[in-house]
Amino acid sequence: MDVYEKSSEPQAGPVLASSAGNSEVSSNKDDIKTHRGGTSRRVVQVCVTAALGGFLYGFSANAMSGTLAQTSFIALFLTTTDATSRMDGLLASFLGGAFLGSILQAPVSNKWGRRSANLVAAFVSVVAGILQSASYHIEMLLVARVICGIGAGMVIANSPVYMSEVAPPHTRGLLVGLQGVGIVTAYIACSLCSLIFSFVQNPVQWRLTFIVLTIAAAGFSCSLLSLPESPRWLMENGREEQARSELERLHKTKSDPNGALARAEATQIKAQIEAERNLPKGYLYICKTPHLRKRAFCSILLWVMGQGTGITAIANLIPVLMGGLGFSNTLQLGLGCAWTVAAILGCIVNVTFIDRIGRVKLLVIGGITNATILAIMTALVKFYLNSTHQPGINALVALYFIFGFAFTSTIECTAYVYGSEIWPTHLRSEGSTIAYASFFGNALAYSAPINLALKNIGWKYYLVFVAVTVVSTAILALYFPETKNLALEEINAQFGDEVAVDLADAIAAEIRGTDHSRKTA
Repeated sequence: MDVYEKSSEPQAGPVLASSAGNSEVSSNKDDIKTHRGGTSRRVVQVCVTAALGGFLYGFSANAMSGTLAQTSFIALFLTTTDATSRMDGLLASFLGGAFLGSILQAPVSNKWGRRSANLVAAFVSVVAGILQSASYHIEMLLVARVICGIGAGMVIANSPVYMSEVAPPHTRGLLVGLQGVGIVTAYIACSLCSLIFSFVQNPVQWRLTFIVLTIAAAGFSCSLLSLPESPRWLMENGREEQARSELERLHKTKSDPNGALARAEATQIKAQIEAERNLPKGYLYICKTPHLRKRAFCSILLWVMGQGTGITAIANLIPVLMGGLGFSNTLQLGLGCAWTVAAILGCIVNVTFIDRIGRVKLLVIGGITNATILAIMTALVKFYLNSTHQPGINALVALYFIFGFAFTSTIECTAYVYGSEIWPTHLRSEGSTIAYASFFGNALAYSAPINLALKNIGWKYYLVFVAVTVVSTAILALYFPETKNLALEEINAQFGDEVAVDLADAIAAEIRGTDHSRKTA
């Protein structure tokens, strides 16, 4: 049921037959829509700044991609007989660290707050950036990549939790989806760094990308100082007045100058937190409770499908894959950069339509589209990878670009939004851990062996992506409830939970209270 309909349904008693009565109900409904309509500059600024966490993750994850094609890096680390295993290890060590980081963020976020958790992640990333740029031995670099993964895993899991808790319901998809935009923007920046630094004729060449990463992490930590703490975390931790003040600053708009939406949200958030305050917490409780178990299954399947497309494996190896098609080092890096531009265009499409089309529809469209593209790609890889047939090579390159756009325009941002918004406040950080444990677990499963897999079974490895994507998309289409335009507390109803206060009712009460105050003034 639409949240507006709930407040405008006639209550038990005589039916209002007069046109005046109908007009009042209609007017009340229009007032609620008006107050739920706008998005303040403040909340946009906050979410854009928080999305820099996505940028930090994207740069951390992709820094090694272009580095693998740098001549100075190859000379230092990849001239041994185990070069292929080393490349897989460098990718896997980051993902393993990120898996750990996604787990560590939950206790930090719950105890000290969402913003504080990102500050810790930024500090870890600064340390990791210094260690990576200073590495002279493969063992040191592998350890540094693990530490880098920990910081990146913390920030990618915690940032959408924070953003979902500060964004208004009607534009939450757009604002939280900025995390995906930040990640792919970092891919572009990373690709540009790799391309530009490839012209540096000095052994320090490959280290420059990691120096930029260190600066980015330090910049992100400084930007966090301008952000407020999550109002929901403040309310849950007994700081009600500060929570109400932050909500008004975040959600007061020109269409709602008196902050009726913010006050109504505060009423709803407080009531829901009080209703859930004495409930158990922890992963064991999630496993034992049916409605939470469903959320956990959705969180896991979300990234079984997303990573099952092979997006992380392919994105991290675009320059290497282009090398397999016969392109020079410089052209490999240039095509990798162009690929990320196609991906960012897809992200822009995604955040534009996510609050209109809905999360589940976009995920299903993305699953079907990407499975189809991967099936065609499989055939092209079979016949044209490591060949000299130019039309086939051109078709495969084009398909890599189409694949990047198709994924980011449907799945990329949508998955970040859905995984963070389906959990109740007291378990949202743990829920994000489950989602990103699936994210990194599946990314690790597909990325760690990709070099060896492509070397040993070649095109057949793409069939794994096709099979996983088709099966998981079918389950997703049947099982996932829609969350579009619902307040975080009202998403509970989609999973069979109680909603303590309906937001539309709370807004209506605030409007009546404001009107009454004006009349008596």
